[in-house]
Amino acid sequence: MASHIVPPPGSPPNITRDARQAYEVLKAGGVIIVPTDVGYALLTSTQAGIQRIFASKNRRPNHNIGIIGTYRQHRQLHVLPASKFEMTRVLTEDMGMIIGLIAKFNSRDLHPRLAALDHATLSQITQGDTLSIAVPEGQFLRELGRLCDDDLQGMLMFGTSANLTGQGQRFRIEDIEISVRESVDLVVDYGLQKWHIYGRGGVNFDVENMQVLRMGAGS
Repeated sequence: MASHIVPPPGSPPNITRDARQAYEVLKAGGVIIVPTDVGYALLTSTQAGIQRIFASKNRRPNHNIGIIGTYRQHRQLHVLPASKFEMTRVLTEDMGMIIGLIAKFNSRDLHPRLAALDHATLSQITQGDTLSIAVPEGQFLRELGRLCDDDLQGMLMFGTSANLTGQGQRFRIEDIEISVRESVDLVVDYGLQKWHIYGRGGVNFDVENMQVLRMGAGS
C-alpha cells in the first residue's frame, strides 16, 4: 500500500503545515519518513512503531534506537555541568551541526518524558546510565521538534536512518527501498538532502568523556 506523501507532487514545501501533519501522525502512533540534512529518517513515538521500523529495516526486534530530539530535551534529560551544555549549544545551535549527544541521565528519578515510556522502549533508548539524543539541524526537524517540546504529554520521537539495515544513508526518497517506503504512514519528500556530498550520517559524541564515537557530516 502506497504511503501518503507531502507536499503533494508539484507543490512547494510548507514547513509549518508539513511538520504539523507529521506530528499528528506520530501522535496517532504512526511511522513516518522525514528529511534530515544527513539523509532521510524513519520516526515514530511508540513501541509498536519501533517494531514496525525494525521489521521494515530487517533489524532484530531488541535493537537499540535513539531519540531524535531538541536542544531543550537534551537539557531536560541529560545530566551535565553548565559548561558542557554551553558547548553543545554552540555545536547544535550556533554551528548548526546534526549531532548525537550521549551523556548520563538520572535513572533514579526519571524525567516525566522518560517516566511515561514503557519498559521496553526505555531499555531500547538507554545503555546503562547513558542516553543518546540526536539534535538535528534543518528547518523541518526543528519545527517538528518544537511541536514535541510543546506537547503536553511530553511526546518523544525515536528514529533511525530510512534504509535496510547496513545499506547506508538515503538522500532522496526514490533511493529508499520500496519495502521501507511502503511500510510507513506518511512520507515527507523534500528532495535531495543537504549533506549528500559526504554520504554519511551525523556525528555521535560522548559528551561525558569528550570523545567522538562516530565521524559524520560536519565533523
